[in-house]
Amino acid sequence: MIHRQKLHWSKHLAADVTTGITPEQEALVRRISGSRTLGRAARLRKLLVDIVAHAGTPEELTEQHIGIRVFGRGDGYNPADDNIVRASARQLRSKLKEYFETEGRNETMVLDIPKGAYLPVFSPPIPEARAPIHDASLPWRWITPMTVLVVFTSWLAVDNARLRTLSIEPDTLMGQFLAASPGPVRFVLTDSALPHMNTILGGPPALEQYSSRAFIPEGERIAGQNPTLSRVWRGLLDRQITSLADVGVLARLLQTHPSSARRIELRHAKHVRTRDFKTGHFIITGSHIANPWAALFEPGLDFVPDRGMIVDRHPPRGAPSEYRMDVPPRRDWAVVAWVRNLTGTGSVLMASGIRFEGTEGAGEFLLSSDGLAEARRLLQVAPGAAFPSFELLLETSSMEGTAKASRIVAWRRHEGSFVARVR
Repeated sequence: MIHRQKLHWSKHLAADVTTGITPEQEALVRRISGSRTLGRAARLRKLLVDIVAHAGTPEELTEQHIGIRVFGRGDGYNPADDNIVRASARQLRSKLKEYFETEGRNETMVLDIPKGAYLPVFSPPIPEARAPIHDASLPWRWITPMTVLVVFTSWLAVDNARLRTLSIEPDTLMGQFLAASPGPVRFVLTDSALPHMNTILGGPPALEQYSSRAFIPEGERIAGQNPTLSRVWRGLLDRQITSLADVGVLARLLQTHPSSARRIELRHAKHVRTRDFKTGHFIITGSHIANPWAALFEPGLDFVPDRGMIVDRHPPRGAPSEYRMDVPPRRDWAVVAWVRNLTGTGSVLMASGIRFEGTEGAGEFLLSSDGLAEARRLLQVAPGAAFPSFELLLETSSMEGTAKASRIVAWRRHEGSFVARVR
């Protein structure tokens, strides 16, 4: 529900704005703004209030608009020359994480601003985020599909009239895929519980075992030998958990290509079956380790994630056959592939990183005009011409867990019709 109200609690906003938040969410933002965590961070408080205030008008949540409203930049402000918005958003995300881990740890709702966009996301706290597995906490980057639905709610609340007033969308590789994929496009969310279940099982289940849930008895048998592990197993089994990288890609997609928002259908990996891939179009994020459905198409690819690296199955003479991460990690590797569905009647776009940062970087590459230009040049696809099936190997640099930039280091163009080989 969209609420039109005056945000008297913000000294930075003087006019009525359309918000996409409820009174309970507004109260949470008030508590965060008045917390010790943000006590000496006036600039971050102002940024938080502005982002939440414009939740119902996502076309206003661009770097340029925020830079002008919040940081006093002029009308000619160019984010490429001044990264104050991105840098401040990173600091705000860190402060939000700190708040919910300390003075806000008993909050009944969590607020986050996924990387790659400036849309506020409210969701219930996730108990699993504190559950131990071999003395390790489950990642903060896990979220539930309810969080993803909040992103959709913010966008689907924008009526058709407003969508028609949006500026022309940039030309990106993702935009090319959407334009070539008429009708619904199913976005298959990563099952982020699976890597930890794999730890208990001693390895990932085969795709058919995952799809049929045949791996569950073995996991219960192993976990049942330890009460703590058994509780963790049951929690992982019952929850639909996905990665913040998925939500970041989704949020950036909706921000970059709002005209396609109503065509996107969300599917958690747990609720997809092999027969679904015989018809229609899909976006798959993550490798087979966390999204087993990538295994349907990886056998037909040259670049495949495998045990912490990307393997090139057919490297040219003199080229490496393995691409490993730096230690400590300063760069990651990811695969972007545009292939056909199981019957060749639809398209599948894959973005698979070794780690979170790789998938995040692949998503940003797909949603940048520079990425499209580089792909066209290397794959020799003229402007206006249709893309063939292809795969790209990306190198992504990162800093403090955030993907910074990606570039193509290897590529393959699949001539003719490409149909995936089922394992």
